Amino acid sequence: MTDSTESRRYSVSREGYVFRLDAAAVRAVKALPDCEGKEEPAVAEEFLKSHAEAWADALASAGAEHGDYDLRIDEHQGKAHLSRAGMLVFSADL
Repeated sequence: MTDSTESRRYSVSREGYVFRLDAAAVRAVKALPDCEGKEEPAVAEEFLKSHAEAWADALASAGAEHGDYDLRIDEHQGKAHLSRAGMLVFSADL
């Protein structure tokens, strides 16, 4: 049986961009120094809300299409990698 947290996804929308975290990304967020000890769903929601505006501004400035962007979090390098349809579009420092 699959753990329900494995299929849980979190998302937030800003300026026509939707940023999505899957279970693996949430685990990586929880490993970040500022997020250690925080639990779902608060850690995922807080993380998305605190970064979405800057990501939307950066994507808009780069002329990126509106739509859904999946996040991969590199907790070791402190970066968020935003992908659309499986293609890396943007990387941002956290």
